[in-house]
This record gives sequence, C-alpha cells and structure tokens, in this order.
Amino acid sequence: MTDTTTQPLLLLPPSRNLIIRESESRLVIQDIPDWLADYFGRQTSELLGKDFEVMLEQYLPGLSELIRQTVQQQKNFYGFNAQITDKNGDSHQLLIDALLSGDRSNQNLVTILMQEISDKAPAILEKATFCGLVGTSEPMQRVFNKIKMYAASDATVLVTGETGAGKEGIAAAIHKMSNRSSKPFVTMNCSAITETLFESELFGHEKGSFTGAMRSHRGRFERANGGTLFLDEIGDLPALSQAKLLRVLETSQIERVGSETPIKVDVRVIAATNHNLEKASQNSGFRADLYYRINALQIHVPPLRQRPDDIELLIQHFIKNLNQKYGRNVSCLTREAVQLLKQYQWPGNVRELRNLMERLFAENQTDVIGLRALREWYEERMNAAQYAPGKDYSDVTILPWQQPIRLGMPENAESMPAKLNGEKKLSESELRQAYQLANGNITRAAELLGIHKATFYRTLKALNLEREDLMRAAD
Repeated sequence: MTDTTTQPLLLLPPSRNLIIRESESRLVIQDIPDWLADYFGRQTSELLGKDFEVMLEQYLPGLSELIRQTVQQQKNFYGFNAQITDKNGDSHQLLIDALLSGDRSNQNLVTILMQEISDKAPAILEKATFCGLVGTSEPMQRVFNKIKMYAASDATVLVTGETGAGKEGIAAAIHKMSNRSSKPFVTMNCSAITETLFESELFGHEKGSFTGAMRSHRGRFERANGGTLFLDEIGDLPALSQAKLLRVLETSQIERVGSETPIKVDVRVIAATNHNLEKASQNSGFRADLYYRINALQIHVPPLRQRPDDIELLIQHFIKNLNQKYGRNVSCLTREAVQLLKQYQWPGNVRELRNLMERLFAENQTDVIGLRALREWYEERMNAAQYAPGKDYSDVTILPWQQPIRLGMPENAESMPAKLNGEKKLSESELRQAYQLANGNITRAAELLGIHKATFYRTLKALNLEREDLMRAAD
C-alpha cells in the first residue's frame, strides 16, 4: 500500500464507488454500488446508513482500518490490495484507493474506489498465441489460417495493414511455418534506404566499385538465399528501384554493384505496405507490373480497433515479455483499466499498445496497474483529439474514444457540480461551471461532466448559447 497527498483525485464511475462516513467512531455506509451489495446477497437499501463493520467487515477484512487511517491522517491511500468474499464463499481480488472528500468541510467522508483484478488465466494466452502472434478474434483467426496455407507455397506475399498493425510479425510467422524456416529471415525497410544505396543494400557490391567500398558486400538477397526476404514499406520505393526489384523477381538473379557476373538466388519475397498499392498503380504512383508480381498472395492485417477482444490478451502478452525484460513481477491491469483501453481506437495499433505498456512499466512499480496509472496518458490522448473550431459536431462520434469515459477530475473537485445522471438534462449553470473549470476547453469540460463532447455542443445549441456566454458570470 502506498500513500500520497499530491496525486490528483481520480473518480471511477459511481457504480464502482463505496462511500463511507465516519460518525462518532462508527463507519456508516453512505452509498454502495448495486454489484457490491449483490456480492453479499443484500439489497442496496438494506445497507445504506448501516454500520460498515457490523455489515461488511467480514467480507472486506482490513478495509475499516484503511478508512480510519485515511480520516485520521487526512491523506489519500492508493494501491491497497484487498480480497472480497461473496455470498457464495468465492474470493475476488480488488485494487482499492481510499480518497478523502474534495469538500474540506466534510473530511470524514471517504470514497473507496474499487477495481477488480483480472483473473484471466495464463493458459488462455498460450492457446491464443500462434508463432508469436496473439489473438482469438475472428479477423486474426482468418489471418492465422492464411499463414498456414501460404507457408507451403513459394509465391510472393503482400501483407497490407495500417502502421503498427504487426505486418513484420505476419511475415516472420510465414517463414517460421515454411520449409525455409531453417534458412535466414532477412528484413529491409524500403523507406529507410535512399535510392543511391538501394542497389548496394539489396544486391551487394564489389570492393572498389565506388568510393568507400573498401570490401565486398553481400546484399540482402544473397544473405536471404534459401530463406525469406521481407521488404517492409515497399510502397515507398522510388520508381527506378522498383524496376530493378521487378527484374530480380522475374529472373531470380542479381548482379552486385561493380560486377557483371549474375548470381542465382533462391529467395521467397514477402512485402508489406500501409498504402493502397492497387490505387497507386492506377495513378502511376507505383509500377503496375511490380504490384501484380508481388501480389500473388495477400494477407490483410486487421487494425486493433476491429478486434477489441484481443486487447486484454495482448496486454498479458506484453506484461509477460516486459516482466522477463526488466525482472519484474507485474501480474495484470485491473479490469477497469483494460476496459478503458478497449474503448480507445488505437491509431498506432499493436505498436502503440506495446509502447504504452513500456511506459506503464517505467512509471509504476506496483504489481497491479490500475486506472490511476492511465490518467496522464488518457489526458494526452484527449488533448490530441481536439476538434477543429467552428464545426458542427451534433452527429460526430468522439475519437479516439468509442464512448465517453468519466476518468478524472481536477484537484479543486469540490467546486464541481454534483454527479450527473446520464438521463438528466444539463442546465446552463452546470455547463458554465464545468467550462470555466476547464479554462474554456470543451473536451475537458465534457469529460468533467461525464458526457460526450457532442452532447455538450447539442446542449449548448438547445439552450441557445454560444461558447462566449459560458465565460460570463451567471446573472
């Protein structure tokens, strides 16, 4: 358990909060979520106003002491691991934060934020892993089936998909499943090689063939002989380089720079791109003959946003790898943290998720990582998703989020409006107060109110208000 007084207040949706008031040495249940009451076989109404230690301490041992420490020391406590026993005798692991009320006149009120610790078994991850690739979703199963089919062939494969989707992993899996697996798997990023160096890098050169050629050099084709050559970002190749590559693919022969002796090579080529090469070939942006040559077989890698059910498995996969890399023992993210990540659109796909996990490992030393660890990242993503001014957002879905998320509030949370029911209409004063607290940032104001930004704009329009009206003091 760790404590701090400097961390910003983080509120989960009310359905995850237990609120306790200390009154005359008693801990009184002021609010309890329905799911928690159901764990104990009770109705919420039966528990409100009752003594916490009498009613619930047996199910949540140690929590009453944490609440009293929070009130007595007047500071928040984070990362308290608790075990809850339900009415059936089953145990559930929780990550608990105990937070004082934002209202300084009400410091005997403690909000207990509860996040469930995921119990997804490692065995599920093992079953979901195929040649280093992770996924149980239907789109990924189709990819896995194609890998198995194409591995037996020597035809060129074009792997398409967005940046960060894992195209190189697909190529490596094809090689691993093929009868070339004992031979080299060589990669080259076509966008990172200049046109002047392309020929030397791909085909090699002889000693003295140009200034700086101090020795003979084997190119990627020679190094991949008998195996597989993966050409990443092939759509970025200049036109002249495309012509030279096409000739090699058609003849299976190369010539080193500075040599006139052809060298026979036996190489399977797998290319990848995040561009629409068919469209580019029609617009003379990419050679049509090369496109049809490399597109004998094609695999499309689905973006991560189209397979949200794989996100938790990928998280566990990265946790396993990062634990080995850094000698850590992180067990999981809480279910609430995973749910937040499932709602994100992931424009950077699997690479972006992997980078986030690296960041979480660097910024947290706990064995369980919860929502609080995602606050700064979440706010960065919200700021990056700002809308252009003057646009009508009434029918726009907020990106990069699939639905609104009430994740955090400012440190002066005591001055915020009361919690809003999603069905309740917003008043002018509520909009004005949130807007002013957010310093004129509507994305942030909507977040504070727990609504879509589009809902904020619709309400503004319904109340016949302009943004400028919200900065004026109320009459």
